[in-house]
Formats: sequence, structure tokens, C-alpha cells
Amino acid sequence: MDDNNEFEDFFVSTSDCAPENLLGALEAYSEIVKKIGSNDPLIFKDLLSGIAGSALFRRSGADKETEVFLWLSQIQRYAEIVVSNGGVQRFNGLSREALKEISKFSLDVGNMPTISTMLWQYGVVLIYLPQVAGMKTDGVFFKLPCGTPVIGLTLRYDRYDYFWFTLMHELAHVSIHYDQLDDPHFDCIEDLGEDILELEANQLAKESLISRSDWRSASVRRHRNQQELFNDAKRLSIHPAILAGFVRHDTENYTLFSSVINEISVKRMISANA
Repeated sequence: MDDNNEFEDFFVSTSDCAPENLLGALEAYSEIVKKIGSNDPLIFKDLLSGIAGSALFRRSGADKETEVFLWLSQIQRYAEIVVSNGGVQRFNGLSREALKEISKFSLDVGNMPTISTMLWQYGVVLIYLPQVAGMKTDGVFFKLPCGTPVIGLTLRYDRYDYFWFTLMHELAHVSIHYDQLDDPHFDCIEDLGEDILELEANQLAKESLISRSDWRSASVRRHRNQQELFNDAKRLSIHPAILAGFVRHDTENYTLFSSVINEISVKRMISANA
């Protein structure tokens, strides 16, 4: 493909694009080409019409944002491939009951390799992609043009409790904020602040994994030993590593139950069956 014809097809398919958006896409594309040292017309297409591009326009192309755009653009492309294969059901909302059903998969570590395909039946696409340098992101939620919700996870921390809380937090956004979030929504779980959307997603994520009444009754909150942890986990039907994560967060003591927390490598379980 020569330089004169590089964008020809994209101009034809985007003839109704506002001139300012077209100019912005060209400028951003020029900066990205300089940064990565190669031409890729698909990047221009993403800038002009993709969900990743619309986010970059508002964040004005700093080096860090270029890296974030390329990361988000990859997730979007992977998600589009998954949807095009026809296995993803049409999204018709995600109820609180559905979140509880999904959370039950956390009880068996052996379910890890099938979590992403399991979510297809709910109309949700899950993509794993490590974060790039300069990012501090655990997850992102956005919607494809067809309406399919996409969750991207970086697996920044290789911990079972962190994985499940991050996943349920993003699914909570899908459940209760689908119509409110039109742009990609990034989350750093350890730095969510007091934003009302984050507080709502946090609460729903926690309640999906353990009910308020069960959490209040957990004796491990008072007697912080491993035997109480395993007894409560069995009684309350929650994985010990996830319960341990809640206790550590509640007490702000991140030395508790370290052997339980670090026993499972999420990355190894996912990559071994990729």
C-alpha cells in the first residue's frame, strides 16, 4: 500500500465524519507513527471511528496517552474478533442475580481458563492484556459500536482475590452503569477515590462475592487466624483467598494470610490454557 492510497478506504467509509475529527485523527496518527516508527492504517481507523480513538481525542495525545490508546485499541480489536466468531450472545443487561451466578465460578480455581468464554453467554467479552509502561490500570470497561460490553484486565497483580474483585467491579459497572458510561472507563482498584460510580461498583462487587450478613457474621474478622479463615470460607461458600483479601482490606493489614493470598498464580492458570 503506497502513501497516497493508505487511507483511501477509510475516507470513503467515514465521509460523514466532522472535519475537526478528521483533522484530529490525522494529527494524532502522525504523532503515533513517529512514536512507534511504523505506519499502520488500522491505527488511523481506530482513531477516527473506534471507541479508543474517541477517548484519545479528549485526552490530547501526550506520550502516556498514546500508549494507553494503543493498549485500548488492541483490546478493541481482539474483542471485535471474538464477537465476529459468533459465540457471544446478544447483551440484554446484567442483573444482580447474574453477578451472583458469575461469582460462584470463583469457588473452583479450575474454572479460571474458562471464565472469558463463560461470560459470552451473558453477552460480555473479557480480554486479558498486560498494561504498558506508564499505565496504572487494573481494568477498563467500554462498549463496542454493536453494544457489546467489553472488559479489559491487565492482571497487574497476580493474585486470585485481586482478579476476582477487579472482574466483579468491572461487571458491576456493566450491570448498573451501562447506560451512563459512553466512553472507556478505566479503573485502578487501589485508588478509586470517592466517586459515586466507583463506590456503587465497589459495593455491588463485594456483595456479589459475599453478602452483607455473611460478612458481618464472619468470625475471621475478629479472630484472624488461618483456621477461622478456612472455616468461614467453607461455611459462607467463598474462596479462602477472596475472603482473606476482604479481611486484609478491612483491617488495612496486608501481611495477614500471605501464604493463602500468594498460593494461586492467576497468570499461570490463564496462560497454561491459552
